[in-house]
Amino acid sequence: MSQQNMITQFNDGKHDEAIHRAVQAIDEHPKDPKRYATLATMLIAIKAYDEATQLLQQALGLFPDDKELVYNFGLLQFAQGNWTLAVQYFNQLAKQQSALGTDAQYMIALSYQHAEQPQKALAFALTAYEANPARLDASLLCAELLLGLGAFQEAAERLAPQLRTKNAQVLFTYGMALLGMGQDGQQYLDEAKRLDPDGYDQKANQVRDIAGFLKQQGVSDE
Repeated sequence: MSQQNMITQFNDGKHDEAIHRAVQAIDEHPKDPKRYATLATMLIAIKAYDEATQLLQQALGLFPDDKELVYNFGLLQFAQGNWTLAVQYFNQLAKQQSALGTDAQYMIALSYQHAEQPQKALAFALTAYEANPARLDASLLCAELLLGLGAFQEAAERLAPQLRTKNAQVLFTYGMALLGMGQDGQQYLDEAKRLDPDGYDQKANQVRDIAGFLKQQGVSDE
């Protein structure tokens, strides 16, 4: 079975079968680092963190310069909430002029966001965005961080090209940015709620946060 077929099997919910196949693939080709990376990704996804740690330590011992394994170790730390360690691993790849390097920039931004360091997060998110402005996740992360910093117009500008995706998070964040600029963003919020009511409810407190921010801005501007 090919690597892609194993991943498809895993994504279809057949976790045990896919992991068994991934272990077999390593046994058949123990000098192929990509096979270790595939199994590690599966283990992280099912939160088998101890097993993933053991596997990645073994794999990096065999292939210390393999970038995908380093990236996976960063994902492992991120999944466990070890933001500082995650950044250390992703930083080893961040200067690479490659898709993996851009992914590392994005993950550093996410790590700093979770660590409540929005300015650092924004710097890395913008780098990932500039490498590929069409990338939805980087556009959304930039906009969310800009929104939190009160840069409403810039947040809206980053997301405007993504409105065509009809993504609920994009619509929600864009609507909030419009509200921040004193414009009517309710139609975007309503559409976001229709598309993803659970996600909307989880983010509803952000609307209240924006309202509070706007009140403070109104007082300071007078």
